[in-house]
Amino acid sequence: MAPTVRHVTPVLPEAADGLVAEVYRQAKAELGITVGPPFMMLSPAPELLAPMWALLRESLLVGGPAERTAKEVVATTIAVKNACRFCADAHALMLHAAGEHELAEAVRDGGAPYAHADLAEWAAAPSLDGPFSASAAPRFIGTALVFEFITRLVKVLAHNASPHPVTATKLGRAVASRQVREAVAADLEPGLSLPLLDRREPWLKGRWPTLDLTVPDWGGASPVGRAYAHLRAVASCGRRLLDEQVAHSAEQAIERSVGWWGSQLVTGPIAVGGIEDLPDRAALGARLVAAAALDPGSIDDDAVAVWRAGALSDHSTVFVFGFAVMQAVDQMQSNLIEMGTIDA
Repeated sequence: MAPTVRHVTPVLPEAADGLVAEVYRQAKAELGITVGPPFMMLSPAPELLAPMWALLRESLLVGGPAERTAKEVVATTIAVKNACRFCADAHALMLHAAGEHELAEAVRDGGAPYAHADLAEWAAAPSLDGPFSASAAPRFIGTALVFEFITRLVKVLAHNASPHPVTATKLGRAVASRQVREAVAADLEPGLSLPLLDRREPWLKGRWPTLDLTVPDWGGASPVGRAYAHLRAVASCGRRLLDEQVAHSAEQAIERSVGWWGSQLVTGPIAVGGIEDLPDRAALGARLVAAAALDPGSIDDDAVAVWRAGALSDHSTVFVFGFAVMQAVDQMQSNLIEMGTIDA
């Protein structure tokens, strides 16, 4: 049985309509497989689902087959680093589909052959320049950032297991990869996901003028930059669902931890200050928000149920956790800018 979404009720592909259906359709056509938990976990909040897909597509899928293989090394390396079993097996499978069978299993096991060692090393600690051309940099950086977002959220909102019992084994991954060989070899046109970003619910239209849609310098004029800015802006709306002290305390904990640990997940208890005098449920919310960003594997089903307590809808729950994880991702993105510039 395939892994399932938890905490929220997802929109299944056969029941999808509107923006969710369009994202599912485009993703299935270009990934070569039916969408799984990384998509369905965001389906209660289409406003987040669409920019996540846009960032994933424009960074990972665009660029041609050779570049796609290199970026699958990045995706798999980050999945392994963040202990996301679903993503590690899924993207090892994509490397099998590219014909890189030894590479797929080496990266999944936490290493990489000499020819790809610099790329795996970059993925574990990204910077603005790396073992790729300046023109490809937005796509590589976007791949790293979107997988920091996806892998952490999968551990919060889905059961973290291989996509299918077949893909849990090396042989199974090699065999299953046959169905996506054509998709992995495709040379996709950039920008085709961006029109999805223009479809907004009325509540989001009202807030749109207040959101920061600044494209990071590394994004330039690329579709990746616009997709990233859109995801960051929309995810920030989740902050409004939290009490100010809860949001502030969680933000401070995330900023402090990413500043110290970088893109590494936190080990041990997360210190969230300023919540000592908050009501129990609010203090729990602050701890859950920080944990989603920094130690997503520690999120407990019972704790989430107590925190929601019938007061948070599925839409709101996805937005709060999306906000939390994006706080960490954007701090990583800010750290990239501080580390240097891209050499032309």
